[in-house]
Amino acid sequence: MTKLRIALPIALATLAAACSDDGGTTNAEEVINTITLTLTPTTGAPVVAVWDDADGDGGAPPTIDSIGLLAGTTYATTVRFQNTLETPPEEITDEVRDEGDQHQVFFTGPAVNGPASDQPAAALTHTYGDQDVGGLPIGLTNTIVVGSAAGGDLILTLRHMPPINGTAVKTAAAAMTVRDRGFTALGGENDAQVTFPVAIATP
Repeated sequence: MTKLRIALPIALATLAAACSDDGGTTNAEEVINTITLTLTPTTGAPVVAVWDDADGDGGAPPTIDSIGLLAGTTYATTVRFQNTLETPPEEITDEVRDEGDQHQVFFTGPAVNGPASDQPAAALTHTYGDQDVGGLPIGLTNTIVVGSAAGGDLILTLRHMPPINGTAVKTAAAAMTVRDRGFTALGGENDAQVTFPVAIATP
């Protein structure tokens, strides 16, 4: 099993050492240097926002797109993780999907109300749209409904939760744990955590 991990404040990018899967062999480390959010309304053009650390860890700071959305609109939302330092770019999203029972993407922050974020007055309401083999959410596919509130920050977190001694760490309560007690109360480690600014316009 491949461990994905990003360290950030401003410059996120190089992933930490590989991990073993319940005492199995370790694999080479991975890098996530590009995260893409694509929000597609029922009608109209998709909104694409990218967090990109083009030269990797230790170089120039990453570029971060603002997410511009329309009030009263529902968006089908996908998340993509890549290592674009490789040629061709490596699709880390595929690994997250394949190991969905050990990963979950969380949407939190002052702009988000949803399973992992208790912000009833927030501009965005998030729901999961995909499941792992055990029926638990992954978060690569989602729905976001935009209200009429002002914008704010959307914090996107990819959490790695491998089993311990054969016991699953990812559970149905993961999002509720984040919502009520934060990531420090959740098993596993963050593979990536980035913040996108959100702006809301009136149609």
